Amino acid sequence: MSHAGSSVCTPSATKCVDAGAIKAGDSHVNPLWAIGLLLFAGGLLGMSPILVRFSGVSADASAFWRVALAAPLLCATAFLVPARPARPDQASPTSVGKAVIAGWMVLAGVFFAADLIACHVAIELTTAGNAILLANLAPVIIGLLGLVGLARRPGRMFWFGLPFAGFGAWCLFRASDAGTGSMAGDAFGLLAAVFYAGYLIVIGRLRRHIGAAVTMSGTTVVTAIVIGVFAAIKGDLVAPTDMTGWLALAALGILVHALGQGMVSVGLKSVDEATGSMVLLVQPFVATLLGALVLGEVLNGWHMLGNIAVVFALLIATRARRRPA
Repeated sequence: MSHAGSSVCTPSATKCVDAGAIKAGDSHVNPLWAIGLLLFAGGLLGMSPILVRFSGVSADASAFWRVALAAPLLCATAFLVPARPARPDQASPTSVGKAVIAGWMVLAGVFFAADLIACHVAIELTTAGNAILLANLAPVIIGLLGLVGLARRPGRMFWFGLPFAGFGAWCLFRASDAGTGSMAGDAFGLLAAVFYAGYLIVIGRLRRHIGAAVTMSGTTVVTAIVIGVFAAIKGDLVAPTDMTGWLALAALGILVHALGQGMVSVGLKSVDEATGSMVLLVQPFVATLLGALVLGEVLNGWHMLGNIAVVFALLIATRARRRPA
């Protein structure tokens, strides 16, 4: 899914890559192989609720270790990978001032920190599928923010998808009210979508001036600092007490946060945005399936109906935002 014509974002909490170069003719990667890569990346991203649960630490602590363990790898990547030449429509960092860019970087990190904390709380309180699906409603939130000038104004198709998003969210809350999950956890999932929408809007401005690798590494570092301070103030900055917890956090930070996003970036260079966005919707299905198989979460008809409605709404919303304004 794209934002402001500058990035393509996966449906989960970390997830923006440069869309300026996403053209099939610009890559030597076979499109079929790229789709397979995206499917695998979506599977990795869908594992995040399971890993959060297995970490054995609080939502704040798991969110901190997720970005803290990923930050060194992302910073090394930003240092080693040469920056792409600026596109003609991109302004140089000096055109707006380094202080402004630094401010955007901090703001993006704060939004992302709030998104991760809310998302991890949702994962702990409600079903894995509900947490991920509701957090993925960020494109719908962005469309609503576009009505007040905070993002690109949505097209007509957005209004067609909005009722499905509302109905799907209601079904997921209804599923929790029926005894499977937590309505409080669902609310945190929606809150995560709001914060992630803010993150994407700021990232869209940042990407006009600096590269994707620098953007992701910088915001990840800021996010780690913000969550670390927040968790320390609460007395919640703790480490796992066993190897299982550390392995879960290492997988969350390295496999999901860093490697998963890197694979998304590579895969999206060889397929169009529409195909990439649809393939990456495998993530909530993986989260739902693993929640049932690994965590023993019992799904009911409301879950199924909500899943279908939300995914349909996301397909419409992301298609609307890919079309020219």
